[in-house]
Order: sequence, then C-alpha cells, then structure tokens
Amino acid sequence: MQVGGLETVGFVKRDVYNYLRDVRGEVIGHDAELLKEHFLAGQEKNESFYFKMEVDLEGRMGNVFWSNARSRRAYGFFGDVVIFDTTYNTNRYGMVFGPLLGVNNHQQTVLFGCAFLTSETTDSFVWLLEKFKKAMSGEPPKMIITNQDAAMSNAIAVTLPTTFHRSCMWHILNKITEKPGIGECFSKMCKCIWGMDRKEEFDAKWEEIITNNGLKDHAWLSSIHAMRENWVPSYVKHVFSTGVSSSQRAESCHSFFK
Repeated sequence: MQVGGLETVGFVKRDVYNYLRDVRGEVIGHDAELLKEHFLAGQEKNESFYFKMEVDLEGRMGNVFWSNARSRRAYGFFGDVVIFDTTYNTNRYGMVFGPLLGVNNHQQTVLFGCAFLTSETTDSFVWLLEKFKKAMSGEPPKMIITNQDAAMSNAIAVTLPTTFHRSCMWHILNKITEKPGIGECFSKMCKCIWGMDRKEEFDAKWEEIITNNGLKDHAWLSSIHAMRENWVPSYVKHVFSTGVSSSQRAESCHSFFK
C-alpha cells in the first residue's frame, strides 16, 4: 500500500529465485569451507563438540564425522546398542550419509553422531568407526545393527572386535518376499524365525520348511541360514538389544535428515 501496489514492491517471486541462484553461485566451490566454519563455530560454543574432516592431497574434502555434546552424553547412557545405516545417500554431492543412532530408556531414537563418506568401502567404514570410538568415552557398544554389507562387516570386525554384529532383520525378511520361488513360504518362515525360543527348535523347523517346499538347493536361503547366528532371535537373544532387531529406525529418520 505504501508503494502503490504489489507490482511496484521490487521484490517479486522472480526476484526471490534470482537471489537464491546468486547465493548458490557464491557457495559453489566453498561448501567444504563453510561446513568446517560451521563445525568450528560449534566448538567455540561448546568444546565438547567433536568433528573430524579428511582432506586429500588436492585440498578436497573427504570423509567427515561429527557429534555434538548432547549426542556424546547420550552415548554414555544409551551406547549399548548402535544402529548404523547408510541407505540414505540422495544428496547432490554423491556422498554417503551415515547416521549412528541408539535407543533411550523411553524407546525413543537418540542420535550419537553423523558422517559423510566418499564411498562405502572397508577403509571408509574403518575410518568412521575409529573416529566414532575416539569421540565416545566409555566402553564400545555391546551390539551394532547394520544391513548386510561385506565392507561394513569387515570394518566392524577390525574396529569393534568385542561388539556383536547383528544383521538387520527387516532387510532379510524383505528379501524373502522378493526372491522368486520362496515368497509363498513367507508366513511359515516368519513363524519359524519369531516363534522358536531355542536354536534347536529353529533349525528343525527351518529344515522342515525347506525340505517340504523343495528349497534345499536354494543358494540364497542357504547363505542366510549359514549366518543365522547374526540375525535369528533364538541365536542372538543372549546379547542385550533394547528390543531392536532392524535398522529401520535410521530409515524412518530420513525425512528428518533431508
């Protein structure tokens, strides 16, 4: 009203888009420096803010890990079980985003730390877990839950030799429904997996299902049965897990992290 109408304000929708374009242009090539400045500002506010950033020979940013004071304190209380998932990697830089989560005494998800990784290799995971151990005081976790990834398994064996590595139950059950020829047995397998309290009961029931459905030569089923000590409830119940059997908590946080 003061300038005589909306068309004369001088900052219409197109101007907003142009301004954002200019800002993005200024940021290009300086993102890593801005991120480091952000972390350093966090350390100035609270010296317990922890971060590590790799830089290659050409000065480019590599793997990054950070954890604030609240997350580090949460690990001191609830660090028995760590959930690690790297399926969320839809950022513009092609880097892998990996949150490390836990569960508090109210069954709520708590965040222990976050990382950007340049690749999903054993070396990258070893780097991350070493920095994670350094940031978190106290004992290593009793259990870490991840999806089935060979590089991740190798890294955990190297960096957390006393931690029980549990494979995500959700990913395994989801694959059962996708594999040709075995989806029809899904309900029977679920009853076998969740309903057997003792290892012997599980093995006997599993063998019965496999035999009756002609699946004894199914390579994938044989492979997951061979690693049953890492995911079947009757085999893993000796390790405290806070009642968590999958990495879905991490996946349910993807909208928040985005």
